[in-house]
Amino acid sequence: MIVDTHVHIYSFPSFRDLSKHIRTMEDAIAFRTRYPDLYQCNNTEAPVDNTDDLVADMDRNGVDFALVQARAGYVSNDLVAAAAKRHPARMVALARVGHDQEAAGYHEDPGPTREAAPAELERCLGSLGMKGVGETFVRALTDHVNPEKIAKDLSGIMRVVEKHGVPIQFPTAWSQFPGGLFYGDPLWADEVAARFPKVPVILTKMGRSITRYFDSAMTVAMRNVNIHFDVVGTSPQHLRFAIDKLGADRILFGTDWSATWRWLSVPATLHQIRMKVLDDAKLTGAEREQILWKNAARLFKLESHLRSAAKAAA
Repeated sequence: MIVDTHVHIYSFPSFRDLSKHIRTMEDAIAFRTRYPDLYQCNNTEAPVDNTDDLVADMDRNGVDFALVQARAGYVSNDLVAAAAKRHPARMVALARVGHDQEAAGYHEDPGPTREAAPAELERCLGSLGMKGVGETFVRALTDHVNPEKIAKDLSGIMRVVEKHGVPIQFPTAWSQFPGGLFYGDPLWADEVAARFPKVPVILTKMGRSITRYFDSAMTVAMRNVNIHFDVVGTSPQHLRFAIDKLGADRILFGTDWSATWRWLSVPATLHQIRMKVLDDAKLTGAEREQILWKNAARLFKLESHLRSAAKAAA
């Protein structure tokens, strides 16, 4: 069983075939600056449901189930929920707030987005039935750099997450999108995790193989047992170190599949790259099982969904 906890759905008409633009990791990272006109489709074109492509990639790579969330741009939570409901045996949805700014640039005043976010998450986790909160780019909700003030600005969304007993993801390290890089160093997350100890806080990418960010992520995780990681972009060495220090029960599998990253082909495909990290980290059978699906099933309460997925695959 494999559960991918990190997937961004929806694409745009101009992104239908990026195979000539994105072959390597470096191509994906530089996509915005190499092809600025094409990149702007994030902000100008109507989103297109690409979950059929996702399911096809899942089938090719042995992925049984996915937690899906909006990609950057004007992709609403309603669109994500509707797409997930088209494939109930293969995926469930996560909510996002502020991700429109992730692609278009952050607002000078984060106040209006911050004030609206708790109600939107309440709606998503309630009536839309979403299973948690996806990557939350902190600059969309605050412009403070003091960790205590950051935690205060995030308290509104964290109270909603705590009420519903679901996880929330915060990204670490760099992003291909403009601005907000300061918040990729997750030391500030120490204050958030400490104030909401019952909330599973997932630091996605666990530093993205960059030692500075990984050290910060580990420091926060060693102080707060509610901090978890996913394996997106990490190295075998960092993954092995995190398992040895924290335990495999605090790490989740993810690919970061999206309309852009799905096109990687050199030196391998996206799924092959992610799985090779697990192979090279020399996981035990028990560690692999925890990371590939058991931790996701527990944190996101997916047991019944995974039973349905197993029946559908039989």
